[in-house]
Amino acid sequence: MRRTKIALTALLVTFGLMPMAQAAPQLLGVVASSAPLRLHCEGDTCRAEISTICLQAHRETPERYQEYTAHDPSTFSMQVVNTNKDEISIPLPTGDFQSIRGYTAVEVTIDITSLRAEGFEPISLSVAKDGMLVPVAVANDPDPIVDDEIVHAMASLKPAAEDVFKTHSPEYEAIRLVNRLINETPMKGRMAKADREQLWDNTFGESARESTGVGAHRAADVVGACQYRTKQGKFFSVRRCLEQRLDGMLMNINTEYWRAVQPGS
Repeated sequence: MRRTKIALTALLVTFGLMPMAQAAPQLLGVVASSAPLRLHCEGDTCRAEISTICLQAHRETPERYQEYTAHDPSTFSMQVVNTNKDEISIPLPTGDFQSIRGYTAVEVTIDITSLRAEGFEPISLSVAKDGMLVPVAVANDPDPIVDDEIVHAMASLKPAAEDVFKTHSPEYEAIRLVNRLINETPMKGRMAKADREQLWDNTFGESARESTGVGAHRAADVVGACQYRTKQGKFFSVRRCLEQRLDGMLMNINTEYWRAVQPGS
């Protein structure tokens, strides 16, 4: 049987019938965190969700679980507690990046085995400005990401995205706040009713009414709507609702960015 499979594979390759690898998907710009994002740890693995935007409208949207790598790993850092119970910031150890909802959300997975061996206990993940994710190269890619694309993205596309963020600063701030709130919710299952109702207060140490700024008010409106709709049974969990609303906000701001970088804009 094995010889038959090998012969068939050779025949398909010879006549060009083997499916080609798909072209590389979009470069993703990383949305900086407004504050450290809570890590969800199980065993020797920790995870967090970061928000992203599509920098290249002409390339395909990444499939679920598309693997990425950080263009500049120093964009990411971790907050940990050492053996003296001091909280310190350290560079991100080797992390895996996978798209989980198209171009709007990426899950960061970190193996913390070596950290714990050194006496560190992870707490949170921070994301600095100017981060970018590059799809992991695959063999036989008919249209791979080339170095010139990365250089162009960092020199022109990322600054253009930052200009759009500044123009839409309330929406941008709301996106960052909702992303932080998502990371405060369980990655699986549902929150207890009391925790769901106190999500804003427990995250920010104040009630939504005490929060100031247009961005905070918009984020609070999103949370309030999701709490209500989850209570009604429209969503399985408040996290699923927040994900949907966050994706919508990111798509809106991404549309503005695409318009800004169109030739002749």
